[in-house]
Amino acid sequence: MAETIARPSLADHVVASLTRSISDGRMPPGARLPTGQQLAEQFGVSLAVIREAISSLKAEGLIETRQGAGAFVAAPSANRPFRIQPELASAPNAARMIFELRMGAEVSAAALAAARATRGQLAELRRAHREMEKAIAAGGNGVEEDLQFHRGIAEAANNPLFVAFVGFLGHHIRDSISLSRPTGTPWEAAEVLGEHEAILEAILRRDVEAAQQAAWNHMNNCLARCAK
Repeated sequence: MAETIARPSLADHVVASLTRSISDGRMPPGARLPTGQQLAEQFGVSLAVIREAISSLKAEGLIETRQGAGAFVAAPSANRPFRIQPELASAPNAARMIFELRMGAEVSAAALAAARATRGQLAELRRAHREMEKAIAAGGNGVEEDLQFHRGIAEAANNPLFVAFVGFLGHHIRDSISLSRPTGTPWEAAEVLGEHEAILEAILRRDVEAAQQAAWNHMNNCLARCAK
């Protein structure tokens, strides 16, 4: 079956529109963005959507915020962070590209978590996994809980760049997780939970190689589920 991609979220639409305005010069470097309320009215969305869009633009280095003054278009910089352009984020094979991008980082993060996680971080991973089990048992798809579990692994790697990476990909990861839950037929909840449990157990055992393998297996299986 051909791969599909989730429809862009409201925040994605706002990000794409503001990005175009910045790229084509309608909003030059130093220009002040309208207030959150003004943007919400302009796009017909909630303030929460605007906050998410502003956060994404800031993470991409396109804008900067100044306390008490608002948000401004950032000056072009050779050091501008890596960003995923809207046309790539909405491409038919976007889910596959995101999973491939995540694979190396997630496998490494799992290995580092097995080696470095504190007791508190291990407890948080257990909690996140339990929350995912509860969500699925209640009939949900567990996407938000799944994302929280992977954020927990990034935290447990004790390398702030992994946390920044997961934060940067944010809604892209959420969309790719959603797409790895096949539609039309019941998705294999036990399989997905088992993959996460294998990662968790390896990290709890401090087994670096097993954590790497479990994370790789999970990401590879997610890719396969997206292609169904």
